[in-house]
Amino acid sequence: MVLKRWARSGRVEPLRHGDPLVTVGVTTHNEGSRLARCLDSVVGQSLPAQQVEVIVVDDGSADGTHARAQSYAERADWAGFSVLRHRRTGTAAKGRNMILDQARGRYVFLVDGDDYLGPQALEATTAAADKRRADVVVGKYHGVNRPAPNIRDPRNPKGRVKPGEYHSGWLNSLHIQKLFRTEFVRGLPYRFNEQLVYCNDHPFMVAVFLHAGTVARVDDVECYFITLEADAPGHRGHVSRAEISAVAQLQFLHDVFGNLALARGQGGDVAALASRMRVHYWNRFLKNQLPALLLRKTDPQAVTELARQARYMTQLYGAQASQAGLVDEASAMLQALNTEDAESVRSAAAQVRETARRRAAES
Repeated sequence: MVLKRWARSGRVEPLRHGDPLVTVGVTTHNEGSRLARCLDSVVGQSLPAQQVEVIVVDDGSADGTHARAQSYAERADWAGFSVLRHRRTGTAAKGRNMILDQARGRYVFLVDGDDYLGPQALEATTAAADKRRADVVVGKYHGVNRPAPNIRDPRNPKGRVKPGEYHSGWLNSLHIQKLFRTEFVRGLPYRFNEQLVYCNDHPFMVAVFLHAGTVARVDDVECYFITLEADAPGHRGHVSRAEISAVAQLQFLHDVFGNLALARGQGGDVAALASRMRVHYWNRFLKNQLPALLLRKTDPQAVTELARQARYMTQLYGAQASQAGLVDEASAMLQALNTEDAESVRSAAAQVRETARRRAAES
């Protein structure tokens, strides 16, 4: 049996029987029952299992995660099911690279082992990818004990933004848990940086949004349940809330702005897009992410260290040169980084965060 689906070129590309339509790539570390919930959600997909390949990559777990994952190999008539292991790294980046290297599916959906899929996620996102011939499909997120990072529609668009056209609201959805056309992401000029213990998805998604020919959205189906739960013993934990050094916490910015600089050097449409995205990213970082990171620090010395490192990054990558495009909250946070007083920095971060939240709620 041959299933016909549209390739990006517009020609009908045959999908041979037994070949997966989509690879679900799951990264995990000491997930315990949370991995079972995740894999149960893959078993329960409305898309036939014969069209689904599953690759689980275990980051050096010591709690039987490998055996638990392997037990799912016989629970459905998969197009493929494998469980890979490597020495613990403390980051999902290595596992994500392994998945992209080995995926046989036309599409790949990246999943964290402590999250789970809605029952129609794979069917809805692959259908959208086929219909739109999309390089990436952003499915609707549902936040569990945390906000949902869905693309925000622009305020007062005045008819300038067409469906699928980039605007600053895309940068609200820099999480990696999306559907990608496999050959597209393999051809990107960037891979996951395995040295990044925090935010390795941001530079990757910046590269995706810069180079994607078409980005599709699925807004009428809850595709991905993104969770924030209390850490279990031995679990890697949510590094966004971990007490890691300021240098390690902001290292990802080198890759974000490196991607943007390379794109700006190419000229043409991608350079123009990179210039716009650069300002939009500074707004996102300064009014949302940095205030949140500062407010999670309880030690005054850690606050001043993070503020000092953030100030260095803004000077290195020219946030001041983008001043004309910064919104008021981002400008206020940028100005607050000039003080060495921890309480003043935290106070400014709290005010910026609250203003940004209020405006987001009003939009």
